[in-house]
Amino acid sequence: MCVFSQDCLTHGGIDVREPLRFSWRHWWNYVLISVVVVGIALWRYFGLDGRVVLFSVLVWVVFGRIFVPSIIHEHIGFIDRWIFNDYDKANQRYRRAVDTGKATAQAYCALGSLSYAEGDTAEAARLLEEGCNRLTRDVHALALLSKVLGRLGRHPEALAAAIRCQEISDRSPLSYVVLGDALKEQGDLEAAASAYQKALDQWPGLFECHLKLGEIYFSRGELQAAENEFEKALRISPKNPDVLFWLGKVAVSRKDPFLAKRYFQRSLERRAMGDHTSSIPYEEVVGALGDLGKVSR
Repeated sequence: MCVFSQDCLTHGGIDVREPLRFSWRHWWNYVLISVVVVGIALWRYFGLDGRVVLFSVLVWVVFGRIFVPSIIHEHIGFIDRWIFNDYDKANQRYRRAVDTGKATAQAYCALGSLSYAEGDTAEAARLLEEGCNRLTRDVHALALLSKVLGRLGRHPEALAAAIRCQEISDRSPLSYVVLGDALKEQGDLEAAASAYQKALDQWPGLFECHLKLGEIYFSRGELQAAENEFEKALRISPKNPDVLFWLGKVAVSRKDPFLAKRYFQRSLERRAMGDHTSSIPYEEVVGALGDLGKVSR
């Protein structure tokens, strides 16, 4: 396979990608830190053999593997995800942690974002809801939850999550992006455009806002305004497949099939078939290329 390109949720200069989900808040971690700190102090100031310290740490890891396997699975899942970029193994580890019934909220959020990336939107919503119930002030988790709920057509809940993002982030640019997405999903394009514009007023370089504003203008038939926004988005994120797709759509509307074909092909080249985080499905881009082929014949 991000999220999978897992780095899907990047908006210009604001990093709202899948957040790092290291599971700090667990008693096993606190004991491990205590063992390490005390061991190093005894080694440094009282001459304790360093091998005793290392052995103590290994014993505690084995204890965790036997008696609290969920936290060990979470840590290994984190390493697989963020160090080795092995999303399949990370998914398996987090799943094993959650299946114990004793996983931390961070594990639910991490597995939720991985499930979203793989196209299992309903499962992603279930996991993220559980995570957000425990992490009530986590803006990034709520932002992803709102996006997932919107895709499921649960618009009132998506909007509620977006409003909650605004409340806890003091109306940050990210919260306006999330609000705009929720409003756009439920068809309130005027309000969505207003939310995106408010985000841009605070941070003019937000890629996602330019892209979504372009989509709204395109739906109104305002091709020049749409193209202007897509070009701005392209300058910020030159390889984004959704931007390339929409520029292809503009070229089609301008009856320039050769330019459209180039954009669609570049969009296909830059998206992974197993990545479900882009707003435009892989199949839709393939279909657009197929339609161009019919026209050319």
